[in-house]
Amino acid sequence: MGRDAFFDLLRRNKLLVRKLKRNVYTTMSKHHFRRYPNLAKDFTPLKAHELWVADITYIPTKHRHAYLFLITDAYSRKIVGFHLSDDMK
Repeated sequence: MGRDAFFDLLRRNKLLVRKLKRNVYTTMSKHHFRRYPNLAKDFTPLKAHELWVADITYIPTKHRHAYLFLITDAYSRKIVGFHLSDDMK
């Protein structure tokens, strides 16, 4: 019996345990802070280190989540800096 047939059998007999997934909301769109324009929207870098972009990634851990801050070179797409933290300070 293959994997899919096995899971179908479990599902038909109500033996399949569903995974509980909590939604993690990482963006608060309605806030009072000023929204800044994207100054690099129409800019295409022609060589490395002309444009760096920043990003924040949320990494789930056992009890909370961590924040990974990345600075990336837009031309080479290499990470030029990072910081891992348990808060956004």
